[in-house]
Parts: sequence; structure tokens; C-alpha cells
Amino acid sequence: MAGTNATWAGNALDFLTGRAVAYTAPRSTYLALLLADPTSAAGDGTYDITTMAEVTTPGYARQQVVWTAPAGSPMTTANNSLLFFGPFTADMTAPAQFAALVTSASGTTGQVIYAWPIDDPLQAATNESLQVAAGSLTLNA
Repeated sequence: MAGTNATWAGNALDFLTGRAVAYTAPRSTYLALLLADPTSAAGDGTYDITTMAEVTTPGYARQQVVWTAPAGSPMTTANNSLLFFGPFTADMTAPAQFAALVTSASGTTGQVIYAWPIDDPLQAATNESLQVAAGSLTLNA
């Protein structure tokens, strides 16, 4: 299941209402490419960065996402530039089927904020790069 992590949705409501603030806002966000749906096995609508099946092909690294200013109705923000993954130094053995917005540049610390299914799964060969177009990742409130 793709979409907002249920934990983060609750945290946003707590912040807006002043009830509680569980986390400080991340200063940077990163896009991770995943081989499978990141939804927790608990079935509670949450994502777990420690168990997500991320691409591990040599040449892959999470990419920092810079966002446009929110605008419109509903308020929407989008990635404001093209994101490049690679070039890969080996063939991907399985396609990336999901993308996740996370709070850490690498590793299993941090949080998963949001996830999107990839309509046409992405799989790169040696010396190829994968691209995510500007404006193709959107969040709205």
C-alpha cells in the first residue's frame, strides 16, 4: 500500500493541534528505490525503514529531494528537479517497484515519510542511470 505513513499522519495532526510533537522536522529528505511494497508486515499502514527492500546494486545511492513551495488547493508540493540514480556499475537483478521518501541519506536509521508505487518498474543495466522527472513526486494536504 502506498501513501502517507500512518505514524507520520498522526504526528502531523499532533503538530497542527499542538497536542504533541514527536519529531523535529527533517532538514533534508531523500528518495529511496525499493524492490517491494514497504508497508509493515503488521498491516497497520506504517512503513519500517529497517525492513524495506531497497535496491543494493553497485552505483545506487539515495538521492536528496528538494521541494517546490506548497501551492494550490489542495496545497501541493513536488520535487523541483530531475533526480538521477546511478550510473549503475552492475546490472540490477530485480526492478525497482516502489519509491520511498526517507529522512536519512543511507542506512536503516531515520523514518519513512511517504511511499509511491512505480507505474512502470525501473531496472537499469550496467552503466545506465535511472531518472525521476521533476514534478513527478507530489505530496498534498
